[in-house]
Amino acid sequence: MIEHPIGTVGFHPRQRERFASRELAAEWARRYPELFDEDDLRLATSQPYHHFFEWLGAIVLFNTTGYLSLVEKYEFRAHPRKAQIVEQLVPPEALETMRGGEAQSPDLLVYAPDLSDWFFCEVKGPGDRLRPGQKQYFASLSTRCAKPVYVLRFRKTKECPGHDRETV
Repeated sequence: MIEHPIGTVGFHPRQRERFASRELAAEWARRYPELFDEDDLRLATSQPYHHFFEWLGAIVLFNTTGYLSLVEKYEFRAHPRKAQIVEQLVPPEALETMRGGEAQSPDLLVYAPDLSDWFFCEVKGPGDRLRPGQKQYFASLSTRCAKPVYVLRFRKTKECPGHDRETV
């Protein structure tokens, strides 16, 4: 797979701390109900260190493109709202691959509100890299869908003097 970078976005480490304390996840769920449902919030608060970058990625993409995102586990039928959207977007042969358990799907399924366009996005925090298995699976998925899998990276930023903004 040829990597398709979207870009690199800065985040302040305090954002991640607030997310881990469950405070920021609850705030983001209230501010972005079109992105996060109760199940997303349940997952984020039960495993707070594992979902921060995915949530931040969905917010960044929404604020820059207007596109919505399904965050993680969207390929499973156990998430009816997500499954309904996925089945409208993803070709059946690709959906079969996604549900086959070969590997975990990209972190985000990003789509236009009118369902006219969509793509996958893998989100990587500082020091996180695409693993060989991910590259192989994403290449297969990309071929079956005729859609690239984009990569959005995050890097830590330093605090700006006199600036205390911690939320997106």
